[in-house]
Amino acid sequence: MSEDERSPRSDKRPPRGVFERPRGSGVWWVCYFDENGRRHREKVGPKALATKVYQKRKNEVQERRFFPERIRRRDVLLADFFKDYLARVKGRLRCYREYERYAKRLASAFPGRTLRQLLPGDIDRYVAKRLQEVSPATVNRDLQFLKHVFYVAMKDGLCERNPVREVRLFKENNQRVRFLTEDEEAQLREAVGEDEWPMVAVAIHTGLRQAEQFNLRWEHVDFTTGIITIPRSKHGEARRIPMNDTVRDLLRALPSRLKSALVFPSTTGETAVDARNYMNRVFVPALEKARIAGFRWHDLRHTFASRLVM
Repeated sequence: MSEDERSPRSDKRPPRGVFERPRGSGVWWVCYFDENGRRHREKVGPKALATKVYQKRKNEVQERRFFPERIRRRDVLLADFFKDYLARVKGRLRCYREYERYAKRLASAFPGRTLRQLLPGDIDRYVAKRLQEVSPATVNRDLQFLKHVFYVAMKDGLCERNPVREVRLFKENNQRVRFLTEDEEAQLREAVGEDEWPMVAVAIHTGLRQAEQFNLRWEHVDFTTGIITIPRSKHGEARRIPMNDTVRDLLRALPSRLKSALVFPSTTGETAVDARNYMNRVFVPALEKARIAGFRWHDLRHTFASRLVM
């Protein structure tokens, strides 16, 4: 057989430093030596990619651009580092629940992204989208949490830069106060519907924060004393809210009272209603239908406070 006849088969053979382990697994490795004669092995994956990586490493060695410490660096998923960070601070931070919410929201916004892959432009796009749902002050909380997490990751040697540093925080206007008028409340009730109205009405008549209300458990509702207890509020201390007659009637009529440990459970009854899902599915569409502009869930708390003063 001539050399020309043999060449097609020889072209299909991988380079000497590319091998499959274990055989038949489809997982390919590369093996090469650096300029000091030290052997290196890397697990790559597909055969074609392994061939490219092998040639790349050979070129890097020849051109004295081979730095093995860069290859060994761990590229950690953003979602995985959130879990690691939260595990470290659990029980030590009063704002732990808020941090959990920030982490869950950011992890879903950047699925599959590693610490080193996240760029300032990615964060800018997230901010632009988030501003359509919440206030600049709320976006700032997300950014401050993400910036802090990246500082921790840098200390751990898992990334070399903090992309959030290049994203400017918004100037916050703490003077904004919005509350429902009686006419707007009637319009909102009609738009929300009677089945969903108890969730909104409880917020209006108690001033509970969103997380406090959505995670409220029946064990913290005392009809005898007329008190709702929040065991750990935003500031880390227990808080007690008196119930008026409207709240008593609303809570007593809820079907979850005899079916779940949660006052406002999801359809399974095992977990609380997802706040973000509720906002997108019920509250925001109801505001649009009722033509109530510039209003957020937190403004229900302002409504409670204004009526309490009056």
